[in-house]
Amino acid sequence: MYRSIVGLALLALLLASTVLQPVAHAAPPKPVLAFYYPWYEAADWNPARMSDLPVDPYSGGDDGVIARHLQQADDAGIDAFVCTWYGPNEPRLHERCGKVLHAAAGRDFQVTFIPDQAADFTGTLKNPQGMIDSLKLLRDRYMSHPNWLRWNGKPVVVFWNLPSFGDVGAWRNVQQQVDPNHEWFWLGEGTNFGYLDVFDGLYFFDITWQSDPARAMGSYARGLEQYNKAKGARKPFISTVMPGYDDSRIRGGHAVRDRANGDYYRAAWQTALDRNAQAVMITSFNEWFEGHQIEPSRRYGNLYLDLTRDYAERFHAAAPAPAPAPGVSRTFPETGHTVGGRLLEYWNGNGALPVFGLPLNAEAEQQTNDGRFRMQLFERNRLELHPENARPYDVLLGRLGADLLAKQDRPWETLPREQPKAGCQYFGETGHNLCEPFLSYWRSKGLDLGDPGVSQRESLALFGYPVTSVQSERNGDGWTGPTQWFERARFEHHANNPPGYKVLLGRLGAE
Repeated sequence: MYRSIVGLALLALLLASTVLQPVAHAAPPKPVLAFYYPWYEAADWNPARMSDLPVDPYSGGDDGVIARHLQQADDAGIDAFVCTWYGPNEPRLHERCGKVLHAAAGRDFQVTFIPDQAADFTGTLKNPQGMIDSLKLLRDRYMSHPNWLRWNGKPVVVFWNLPSFGDVGAWRNVQQQVDPNHEWFWLGEGTNFGYLDVFDGLYFFDITWQSDPARAMGSYARGLEQYNKAKGARKPFISTVMPGYDDSRIRGGHAVRDRANGDYYRAAWQTALDRNAQAVMITSFNEWFEGHQIEPSRRYGNLYLDLTRDYAERFHAAAPAPAPAPGVSRTFPETGHTVGGRLLEYWNGNGALPVFGLPLNAEAEQQTNDGRFRMQLFERNRLELHPENARPYDVLLGRLGADLLAKQDRPWETLPREQPKAGCQYFGETGHNLCEPFLSYWRSKGLDLGDPGVSQRESLALFGYPVTSVQSERNGDGWTGPTQWFERARFEHHANNPPGYKVLLGRLGAE
């Protein structure tokens, strides 16, 4: 009886959409997508199982709840929901994802489904023929809806955990059965870039294994660039944005990524902006069990929707990034200079704009005390090409902090040294302490040498040792405040800046 009622309800919705024939909508050139989970029931809301709760607990199938969620997401600048779906043989999510799609009618908002074969307890999507039949149903029943997500003219279907279904050959067989002319945009998940032989794009689902979102996306960027170069392809860069992660109440011992009152979310969005991503994937709108929801909550109120609105507006306003290509280069209109090849790869993979800043000249051969090398000057550092070294040491950073101190007649070797302080990290090599807030910033960033997280050697490779104590100084832009010099950088504490921007790197290259 339940399935009959569900079927009649869906039929009525489909008939209504056919009669009204609303105008088709398309995602903007740079869409913002968010995972959406309609599976909640009243009994699910339990503080013993969730790190936070919604302001108003709800049932995911309620029409008013769906309308509210669509309005909240639309107002926050989100362009589409990616609705979790277990296939047509699981009636609850099948009905609810259909309701979300049809409730979007009349809005400039899109919806797509994500067939989740890894979690599908019916077994439908785990079986190749079941996956093929389910995707044909999406094609024949839902993709013609004017609010189905389309990107660059193609209907989008999102997939998760590709290896749990099969290898590249298994997915190619599915594609040939349901989309033989490749008229869809196939968006898969993971970092096995070999799947791009079938899929049009890949995304990260979870980046919170890294304390710095820029490093997580730097790892993704390197894999994508290597694939594009090897294949002569132009697969897009899709940046993942998350507020944090906490599923400790349902999976004891799992790692928790603290939200830092929005700073992690801000950093993830800033990474998308710095890398001029072609799309953003938000994990997630409302996954409460894993604690990465941005839906209004009792603990944070509307903070995350407000942040989403601000950053999505900036993201949409930015010029679309051209798809990467072999031998890629990027020209920065702010300074008129171009960065390309290995230097651009290094710039992208190790912090991009916040760490290195904009290019100030063209790449060229220059003389140094160690010989002649090709190099390029940036606002905050100098990148030198050393092809005689193995990666990642084929690009080295200039010691601009030490060099600039010497030019100011303050060589660091002649400056007073300190005694160790409680709560700080002391470096006997230079005789200086590294204390908060500079300590956390120093530890959060580093060159990617392949270590788990951000290791001390990676932070040293990027910034070097502290070579002065903290003291009030005036920088080249006229700002005065607490400052500490490092071999390759200068840290400045801008206490009046918003969270996430209180520690800035001095523009040593420009000075």
